[in-house]
Order: sequence, then structure tokens, then C-alpha cells
Amino acid sequence: MNPHPHHLGASSEGAVPQSPIPQQPPSWGPPTRGVFVNVLGTIVAPLENGNFPEIGDAVFYEGVLDGLFKVTQSGWNLYLMGNIDSVAFGRQGVEEWRSFSKGLHDHLRGHGIKLKRDYCCIDHPEGVKGQNNDSVYLLPGTGAMHHAAQADGVNLSVSWVIGDSTVELVAGWRADCRLVAVQTGQGLRDGAFQVEPELWSRTAAGALKEISNDLTMLRRVA
Repeated sequence: MNPHPHHLGASSEGAVPQSPIPQQPPSWGPPTRGVFVNVLGTIVAPLENGNFPEIGDAVFYEGVLDGLFKVTQSGWNLYLMGNIDSVAFGRQGVEEWRSFSKGLHDHLRGHGIKLKRDYCCIDHPEGVKGQNNDSVYLLPGTGAMHHAAQADGVNLSVSWVIGDSTVELVAGWRADCRLVAVQTGQGLRDGAFQVEPELWSRTAAGALKEISNDLTMLRRVA
């Protein structure tokens, strides 16, 4: 599956397609769960000016690749997210981001990590020409989570958002996800919003380990 998000189109006749009558009873297995992870500051260390590095120079936080592998092997859908302000405001170019993003996806794949979708946003309404667009994936909007719920059947109430800034955590809170703050990156020092995470972790690796071993998620199923 292409990890980049796409919009669901209407049918050619403009009518809502009718679902066939199921021949088998519905499955009552565990809900589809997602882990939404901020990229810069949570998976990859940003440069001192907040820009993303060239992929060949990228520094991954300790243990995060093993954690991402374990969580996807445990049946969780992995989604990347984050506002890429350096592109939106013209400090870095779109092609630079595409190169970094492709390299990141390839690196994850090389470590056996299955990425479901990438919701990173390079647009902002106040950005430079070409990037001055509003986007449903711009945080703290909840478009990424709700797209995953619609397209992949993710149950948001048993899904997690892992991030280092209040922006992505507030987005997760608004979408009724569970929240983990990490001490890497901004470590919630941005102060953009007031938010109380359910868990704190030194790095994303520790958070991903806890999530992989979480057997209590069914308590939040409606």
C-alpha cells in the first residue's frame, strides 16, 4: 500500500455505493489499532535550527527502530505525522523533503518496519508561495487520525499518539487517542498548548515497548 495519504473519491454515478449483505457473521476480534508517531524530534533528531537533515546524516534516537519494528510486528498500524515547518516557510525545499521522506521510508522498510501511511504536512496557510495551503493533515488538526479511521478502520480510542511537542499531542487528544510524551526533541517545552499525556517516556523506544506489550487496550473499546 502506498503509505502516502489519499482522498477517497465518490462513485462515478455520484451515488453512495451499497454494501452487499454479509454472508458471514462479523468478526469480533481485537480492534484495528494505530500508532501515530511524530517524525522530527521523536524518531529522527532535527538539526539545531529545526530543519530536517539529509537522510544519510539522519540520527535516529536510540532504540526507536527496534521499537517501531516490534510495534508493527505486534499488529499495530504505523503512521508518521508532523508539521514540516522548514518546508512550509521556505527554509528547505519540497524536493529536499521528498528526498528525505523517500530515504526514511526506505530505511524503515530495510529494518522490516511496515509503514501504513505518512501524514507529514509541508503546507501552512501562512507559508511561502506554493506551500501556503490549508491542509487537513496540519497539526493540531485531526485529519490524519480521522483519515486512518475512515480508510483503515482504526479505532482511535485504543490508538496512541507519540510526540515531543504539545501540537501533536493535542491533535491526538482531540481525536480521542491515548497520548505519550517523549523527552527527546522539544520534550513538550514548546508550550503551545496545555496537555496532560497519559505516559511520559525518555525516548520513543520506551513508549513503543510499552505499547507493544499493552494488553489493557480493550478497556477503552466502546
